[in-house]
Amino acid sequence: MILTRPVLLSCMLAIPASAVDFKKDIQPILEKNCYECHSEAKKKRKGGFVFDDLETFKLDIADNDVAQIRPGKPAESHFLEVIVNRDHDRHMPPDDQLSSGDIRKLTDWIKEGATFDGTVAKTAATVEGMPKKALPPIMSWTNLEGKTIKAGFVRLDGENVVLRMPANAQEVAYPLAKLSEASQKLARDCAAP
Repeated sequence: MILTRPVLLSCMLAIPASAVDFKKDIQPILEKNCYECHSEAKKKRKGGFVFDDLETFKLDIADNDVAQIRPGKPAESHFLEVIVNRDHDRHMPPDDQLSSGDIRKLTDWIKEGATFDGTVAKTAATVEGMPKKALPPIMSWTNLEGKTIKAGFVRLDGENVVLRMPANAQEVAYPLAKLSEASQKLARDCAAP
């Protein structure tokens, strides 16, 4: 596979047995990594976003093209893209990267409908018959030539990273050695338990 053009791929992340609890699972991630710049308590609304006032935060959650979080659609949620994509010009947090576990929790929360009460929303999406677990966050993968694609992580397989194509669910193996150092680290981070 030659990394010559952007292609949306999906990252296979399992959905937990029970719904993600916003207060227990998501709020601590936001508090630790986001409140410094995006909170009413700190009187900061960088980029217009605030995460500690749930009524205001809810305004960024909707199933439309301008919402930052699209319930049931992590791959279409800009909020998750700027967190996962280290190459994004507005990557968050700016000088850090969330752990793969925190990214999984945020992804699962969005997959389940991005609710604040811990229930799975009835609007959680599936795409063309694909189960919800096949709707991962978008990640950027860069090869040694500097070409980047947006792709989803499936697994490490020996010396290859396996990525999944969203349109046909095809798995594609790509040699780790041909990826940039940052993308190799991203693959290893995704594979970590």
